[in-house]
Amino acid sequence: MKLLLKLWLTQLRRNFKWGKFFGEAYFAFLFITLSVVITLVVRKELGDAPGMEAVVPFIAVSIIVPDFINKLLMKHDETVMDHYLKSRPVSERSWNRFLLTTNLFNLWNWAIPVMLLPFCVLMLPWYAAVPAIVLLFSVSLVGGVAITSLRRARGWTNKWPVLVAMVVWLIVAFMYSLTSMLLPWGLQFVGFLLLCAGAIAVFYDYLCDLRRYDESRAKAGRLFLGASSLFSMEYVSVLRSKRLRVAVLIMPLIFVFNSYTQCINGLNVMFYMMLMFAIFSPSMMLGQWVFGIEGNYMDCLWTKPVSIRELLGNKLRFFALLNIAPTLLVVPLVWIADLSPWLLAATLVFTVGVANLSLMPTALISSRLELFQSAFFNYQGASMAINVYGLVVIVPIAVYCLCTWLMSAEVCAIVLTAAGLVGIALYRPVIGWLSRKYEQRRYVCFERYRQ
Repeated sequence: MKLLLKLWLTQLRRNFKWGKFFGEAYFAFLFITLSVVITLVVRKELGDAPGMEAVVPFIAVSIIVPDFINKLLMKHDETVMDHYLKSRPVSERSWNRFLLTTNLFNLWNWAIPVMLLPFCVLMLPWYAAVPAIVLLFSVSLVGGVAITSLRRARGWTNKWPVLVAMVVWLIVAFMYSLTSMLLPWGLQFVGFLLLCAGAIAVFYDYLCDLRRYDESRAKAGRLFLGASSLFSMEYVSVLRSKRLRVAVLIMPLIFVFNSYTQCINGLNVMFYMMLMFAIFSPSMMLGQWVFGIEGNYMDCLWTKPVSIRELLGNKLRFFALLNIAPTLLVVPLVWIADLSPWLLAATLVFTVGVANLSLMPTALISSRLELFQSAFFNYQGASMAINVYGLVVIVPIAVYCLCTWLMSAEVCAIVLTAAGLVGIALYRPVIGWLSRKYEQRRYVCFERYRQ
């Protein structure tokens, strides 16, 4: 352990660059200044309100998701020993303990706690400031160890347990934070700290069980989730193509903004239509061209041991992930506009199960899509068949709007959830039918890709 820490400090010293340091320090100063200004404004409005320490558990829970996403994008861990360390008397146990120790000093684990430092100092009583900072760092550390485990895992089979455990951790932490109004501050703080320690222990134990080796082979640059896979074609195509990137990222943000502005007029049909478009729009923009991306290299894919069924299954899974992102962006409407959280969750399930499934038949009629052309007023890849089938997209949206108009929020949530679950249950038979139809018409499709 001492040897590993010495090598780590030596590496940090040798890789230190003043330009990078001043750049990061500049942005850190801006964020801390913004945090101080917001805290002063809130303090001026609320004054010295007693019992502010009861808000800390809710703040700790609220940072779990954005903190995890931030680390997923910015925190990159070397979780596998290189050949130099493998040739030394360094045990796997010492290496795992070293990974846990470096998480204590990782700057990304301190980023959000430091940003919330002005709130802890200016808004909380003197006896609660330090414990609040410790609690916020502990919650951030849970996400840091989870990201380390995610980097260590290879393949989705090993990555999914980490993501599921994060969801369970979020639910448990939220349920426990509700007791802040009942328990004394000290007891609440100790209990939350023990929960964080338990979550860290779970992720660390899973990290120790993972086995991964630094194999001698050529490595390409990695995006987000590590080693390349068949599923990575989905998000790599979106990230590299300006045309797809604008369509998938910009359009949902526009509808999310419209949802916030539309809620001023109340939770009427127009609001729910904007909400549905916000959640459905990223998968809708891609779903109108199922296999339009793969049309650029379908001849190559056909020579590989890759089934059409698997490609279509990856499409649906990727569409579901795209729907989750705008859903998280409109979560504050639960408090701002009194939106039913159950109806919001039902909207997501309905979109994943029904709306996304309605897009899949375009795999049989889509044309090759030029990935690197401009995104504005570009109709390349469109055809009469695509335009006519585009009217089908109106059906799930119309059904959703009718349900929200004619039913109460509770009944509507039940109906939409049931419809979405039925659609998810039909994934396999529908994908199987589409894959058989595609294989029967493959030469017609291949000829269309060459036009």
